[in-house]
Amino acid sequence: MSPKTELTVARWLGVWLTNIPEAELGYGHKRRLTKFVKTGLGEFGKSGVASVGAAKAYRFTQTLPRSERALAYAFINSGLKAAKHAGFSQKYPGFPAKRVIGKFVWLSARGVLVAGLVAAVVTTGFAMDRVIRLKEDTLTAYATVMRQSGFGVVVAAAEDFYYNYLSTPKVGGRATDSSDFGARKPSGEPTTAASPSKVAFVEQWGVAGVPSLEPLRLIPPVVAEANEGFWKDTKIVVNGSTAIRIARIRPDTEHTSYYATIAWFDSKLLAFAQVPGTDVPEGNFDRGDGLVPKDLRPFYVAGLNDAFLMRDSQGGYVYQGKIVRNLVYGKATLVTYSDGSLDVLKWGRDKPIKPIQAARQNLTLMVDGSVSQVQDESQAKWGWVWEGVGSGKNLVWRSAIGIRADGTIVYCIGPVLSARSLADMMVRAGAVRAMPLDMNSAYANGFLYGPYAPGKRIDPNIFREPDRFWAPSERDFVAVYAKSP
Repeated sequence: MSPKTELTVARWLGVWLTNIPEAELGYGHKRRLTKFVKTGLGEFGKSGVASVGAAKAYRFTQTLPRSERALAYAFINSGLKAAKHAGFSQKYPGFPAKRVIGKFVWLSARGVLVAGLVAAVVTTGFAMDRVIRLKEDTLTAYATVMRQSGFGVVVAAAEDFYYNYLSTPKVGGRATDSSDFGARKPSGEPTTAASPSKVAFVEQWGVAGVPSLEPLRLIPPVVAEANEGFWKDTKIVVNGSTAIRIARIRPDTEHTSYYATIAWFDSKLLAFAQVPGTDVPEGNFDRGDGLVPKDLRPFYVAGLNDAFLMRDSQGGYVYQGKIVRNLVYGKATLVTYSDGSLDVLKWGRDKPIKPIQAARQNLTLMVDGSVSQVQDESQAKWGWVWEGVGSGKNLVWRSAIGIRADGTIVYCIGPVLSARSLADMMVRAGAVRAMPLDMNSAYANGFLYGPYAPGKRIDPNIFREPDRFWAPSERDFVAVYAKSP
């Protein structure tokens, strides 16, 4: 067939289809297309192949039954492109969208596309800055930038899909404890060590008291492994006694190859204070440089993440007498007092009993009266995963802090925790009251300092580097100090 031959669409498609191997299309599919070429093209089939473009082909297929349109257009479009490559058509005009969908819609869509490309470039720049400067993982950096740009709901939908379908934790299996803290000791007794760490003499804090009794072994929700749930010593020693201990247990009966970590803090030996970050909590007040005070750095033994962004926390914030945002009745409140003690309160029902150093609210109590309060796991109540539709059921990095009946403090962190399993961990750790703190791998972080310079992860799988709360921090955190002997 010569390129000069005047071809109709029907004739060309028939010749082209004949030369496609049956094995490539399938017997039944090739028969249907052959019948379509013979009987289904109508007047359109009589058009010259050299004069037909994608728009004309598209308009023709819109006259066909709805169930046939997509297949017919794909077939005709491929055939006309083949005619161009074979030399029977000098050109095959691309789909002129603005003629088919309307000029206004086309121009609007093109403007949105250009704006989207510009936004993508700008977002990438800001995200890479966070990756390099703040050492966030790439996904969290992109999500944070997009949330700050007003796309929180879009990010949340993508994140919820990611955790539910693309990054689902393993079910079953055995866990391996990769932590390397000291040997376990008999539960129920204070543990002593020979060499004390540096201790701070701050008059308001007073001196270290008689060490608290070590808690009993934690009982996991599944049959315990050999060393599971035992408290291990850290090198944080005050007045000759271990002040911080670590225990690890699996969080639920399904995800048995993962550990959650509980850190226990002896409030008789330690002092607590909240440190505002350079950006968070948001508000018009002097946040400072995101560092613990210089004169207290030698006695700084642990840093724990604080709560959500203020706009997501559903609560308020008070710092050194300054009301940054009004505290909300009924919300979970992390209170650090000027004397270095710490408590977790339901604001309005529970009254602060001493002068407040800082009060930070975040959602509601997840443990109250030693009982889990997680009856449902809606995102509005237990933490929006990157803001919006993310569910409290999503198994992600989460953290919480609570107070036990003896006044000691427990902090939980783990990579595969729902709101329900996090609350269960706090109950197992003996918390009378507990509240959720920050979540996701970039923000749920806890580190030990002091003898562990330049820092040690409380949970060995924490993503961020241990200097997060030693270097200037973008977000607020809880600083833990060794008291004076």
